[in-house]
Amino acid sequence: MASTETVNALLKRLDAQRDAYQETFSLIHEVLAQNLAAIVPSGAPVPATQTSEVPPTPRSPRQSVSGTTAERSKKHRKFSGGLATLTTSSDSKHTGNSDSEADDEELYASHFLEPEIYDEEGLRTHLPKIKYYEHTSKVLQTVIDNPKRMLQKPLIPHRKGQLEDRSHFSHYQVFDVGTDGALLQVERTDIEQEASRAQAIWHAIRELNQPPKERLAVGRITILRELSPILFGAAHFAFSKHFDVDELFRHLVAVDGSSANFHRAFDSDERKQRSFVFNFEYYTIVGQDCEPMRWQTSDLQNKRSAHHIPITRCSSVVALVLNGPAVRKVRNPSRRAVNSHGFAYDPWSSWQVLNLQCYPDWNASTEVHDSTRHYVNGVEAFMVTVLGEFRDAQKRFELIYRAITKLITPPLDFMFDADIRDELLFEDGDLTYSRRYFWASTTLALVNESIRNMLEAYEDNFTDDVWEGTHKTLWPLLEYDSARNVYFRKRMALLRTRFEQEIENLKKQMQENDDRRDEIHNLKEELFKDAHHRTLLVRIEHFEEATLDNVEILLMLFRPFAVVTVAICVPFFVLVGSLNTKEGMHWWRSKTRDLFQWIGLTLKWLFRKHSEENDNLSRTSSIDEMYGLRRLSASRSTSQQKARDLPLRKITTTQKFEISRQSIDVRNVDHELTREGNGVMRAPPARSQSSNLAVMWAEEREGKRRRTVQ
Repeated sequence: MASTETVNALLKRLDAQRDAYQETFSLIHEVLAQNLAAIVPSGAPVPATQTSEVPPTPRSPRQSVSGTTAERSKKHRKFSGGLATLTTSSDSKHTGNSDSEADDEELYASHFLEPEIYDEEGLRTHLPKIKYYEHTSKVLQTVIDNPKRMLQKPLIPHRKGQLEDRSHFSHYQVFDVGTDGALLQVERTDIEQEASRAQAIWHAIRELNQPPKERLAVGRITILRELSPILFGAAHFAFSKHFDVDELFRHLVAVDGSSANFHRAFDSDERKQRSFVFNFEYYTIVGQDCEPMRWQTSDLQNKRSAHHIPITRCSSVVALVLNGPAVRKVRNPSRRAVNSHGFAYDPWSSWQVLNLQCYPDWNASTEVHDSTRHYVNGVEAFMVTVLGEFRDAQKRFELIYRAITKLITPPLDFMFDADIRDELLFEDGDLTYSRRYFWASTTLALVNESIRNMLEAYEDNFTDDVWEGTHKTLWPLLEYDSARNVYFRKRMALLRTRFEQEIENLKKQMQENDDRRDEIHNLKEELFKDAHHRTLLVRIEHFEEATLDNVEILLMLFRPFAVVTVAICVPFFVLVGSLNTKEGMHWWRSKTRDLFQWIGLTLKWLFRKHSEENDNLSRTSSIDEMYGLRRLSASRSTSQQKARDLPLRKITTTQKFEISRQSIDVRNVDHELTREGNGVMRAPPARSQSSNLAVMWAEEREGKRRRTVQ
């Protein structure tokens, strides 16, 4: 059985052959019409067989109309035939519309896009003039900060094979949409075969509605995946006329979560008034041979183990621009608004859809748009592109969920291998399972947060009035009941059903993630309990070992312990036992009182002896002072004593009494000593001879006392 790619390739070839046949047939038709006009008189009716006898042309399902501009302006109805009689487009099947209704070109946008062409020299001039914002400079890194790279010729890599900037991994899809809504893919396989993938992408986006192209486009869908920095610069150059590309780059780089930027009718930048942007931001698993962008937050581990899941942040933007004049002027209700009025643009004007994808994996769907689809206008093409992003996000969320489930699920040998059970039951020294469970639970929580942001962006902006075409600024339908608008609302209702289905799938994914987080939490609790039990067992083992060690120590210390027991414990128990009797109590009380009395007497004796020694020392110092004064007094009366120089006689009892009385007077001399103002002792005046004898007698007695003490 032929694959889908083969069938699509054959259908594309059939479309090309049919286009060539249709062009030849149109030329013949014009020549015949001119000849008929020259033969038939003016105002004569044209024979009915003129058109009825024209044979039907073979065509592929939901094919586009080819022909000259004059032929398209006549809006003649297309013939059904060939494969069209065997199959219908998927859109017709879902909407229930007949082929005749779907083939009516009046139901589709009919305004052609303005021709555009860009060259490499213009790109070289454009890049230095870009107003580099923070996020734009990150996207164009290695290009704008490298002067040699800016002077390189050619600026877009031309060499085939693997390139340093990894542009050989870039991918693109460009579709031109005709007046019948059919898609025709713009492929530059001729350039890709001769040159690089980057050159093919550049030539696909640099031209629009250029001759000798006969089939002009009313809309274009451009999908660019995993671009290199120079290709991002080329996209900036080619689309800056229609989009604020710096804003798109900011959505790619900034970590703000998914968002929708639709209600901008009052913006001062006309490009933002005309454009509508849906920004996707979430997480994915890095694919084999893929690398995240430099500015994407990603896993930093170079070596990937069997249990490692390389997660990276991924992002994309889907933008729609509606060309043509404004169809409605809207008053700005905000009191602080800069612009008092805004403008709404016709959804049936010419249009472009730009989709920039930065997913470092191989999970992006390339079948969102194909040659079997018809889009009535740019709004439908934009909504289908956004729907494709929702589906791809669901696919990536499912892969993350499966990878985490596999990470935390035991292997099949768990039931049969005891070593595996022990390994999972208890934590190792590196806390492998605790870290694994923590990472898995946190990652699922972040994934749910990204899903929640996507759902909020959808529900806040795609309201009922938007789907029904009654919104004042967002794709208003002026002729609400016209056939074209009725047909458009039917297709939008079908798209809404598909969106609601994807929203339900994302909500189910969130619930599955929450359930998995609960399971992980239970695994963490079981691991903690098992680790706690194991810790208790280890502690018990250590306690037993410590107890045995203590017993050995006690046995080694038995003799000292016995001695201490006899020396201390036995007297203590005797004391306690004796105090329990009345006689023992009186005996210990008396002994205690005697002990305290002995201690008091001993302390009193010690203090008294110390006091007597202090008194003796003070007395000795007083006598020494007195002796010095006496010698001073004696020296004064020496001359008188020498003059007398009488021999000592035997002293009678009466004389002894006198001498004693005089000695008392001499002792009073101590009290008669006076101090001068400067503290120097002054001796009293000299006394008589009897006083001198008393002094000598006192000195003799003091000398005897000292000898006795010594």
